[in-house]
Amino acid sequence: MKFEEMDIDDSIKKALKDMKYENATEVQLRTMPDINYGKNVVVRSQTGSGKTSAFGIPLSERIISGKSKYVLIIGPTRELMVQVKNEIKELNKYTNISAYAVYGGHGIVGEIRVLKGSVQILCATPGRLWDHIERKTINPLDFDTVVLDEADRMLDMGFINEIKKILGVVKPKNIHMFSATLDGRVAKLINKYITKYEEVILKDEIVGVDIIEKKITVPKEEKFTELVAHLKKAKGKRVLVFVSTKRYADKLKEKLSRMDFRATCIHGDLTQRKREVALENFKSKKKNVLIATDVAARGLQIDNVGYVINYDEAMDADTHRHRIGRTGRMGKMGYAITFLDSYDDRRSRKRGVGREGREHKRRRRYESRRPRRR
Repeated sequence: MKFEEMDIDDSIKKALKDMKYENATEVQLRTMPDINYGKNVVVRSQTGSGKTSAFGIPLSERIISGKSKYVLIIGPTRELMVQVKNEIKELNKYTNISAYAVYGGHGIVGEIRVLKGSVQILCATPGRLWDHIERKTINPLDFDTVVLDEADRMLDMGFINEIKKILGVVKPKNIHMFSATLDGRVAKLINKYITKYEEVILKDEIVGVDIIEKKITVPKEEKFTELVAHLKKAKGKRVLVFVSTKRYADKLKEKLSRMDFRATCIHGDLTQRKREVALENFKSKKKNVLIATDVAARGLQIDNVGYVINYDEAMDADTHRHRIGRTGRMGKMGYAITFLDSYDDRRSRKRGVGREGREHKRRRRYESRRPRRR
């Protein structure tokens, strides 16, 4: 169904037209009426399904109609919350609804100054949100609606205690949850905090339907040469390259830049401003090669990525699926290439021989730790 045919506020329809959003996705069609009506929804959806607008449109309409006053959206990463805030601001281009994002990695003083005014839709990472609640710069009782975006990822990142504390002090009329999975710890969270809801289950194949994937066995000393060959074949299309470590993301960016590739990188050690600039340059195509650690694998809306190259293999199948899911979106064909270690490399790494082996062991130890708050 086209948005222009739906019963949506005219100001939002006008914004959707500017955004070139014509046809509603499945998650939007199935969740928007329930949210607008005031029902809780629990949605199993993958990255790329259009979920931000699925809750952004009806929640904006509820504020316009006076059914809702303040909305809190909680998500796992700074990048996702900035992205959600930006899309909601675009949806409300012709309304008076204000949206803002708070997150770690930069100073809190500027956030406090903005929060003294009226922010109707607040997007926040759990750690920074709790900081504001403790400082009393946010009154948790103001929010009548809460959205838990990518709930499974928040739990995977170790935010369960923050989520419980936040939901313990916020007393909303409505709680909506969007998650790639609804079992295990996510199910326990639902049972405790969302007593009555409409469940929407989307197909698992949202990620990867239109992707042609190729796997190549490459000795480690030949990986860079192989990467360069594929970047040349891409002929200026956006290419997202995944590596396993922050240090190598920087190194690879420098090597490619010296060869006149328009490369940038993103990882957790960069300042928030540098991460935002890297993403903006990639989205605007000022840079067409983005080297990333798995911070970019889920949640980020990067349209028209022609190729995903797994320079280093993902640690597990789920991470691999979300990596390659950055291409082949919204009905367009995408291409994914994965460099597999040669037999000798795998054997050396397993024994822990040399720098690659030591790095592999460090990665395994890192994966077993509880991540720090963001």
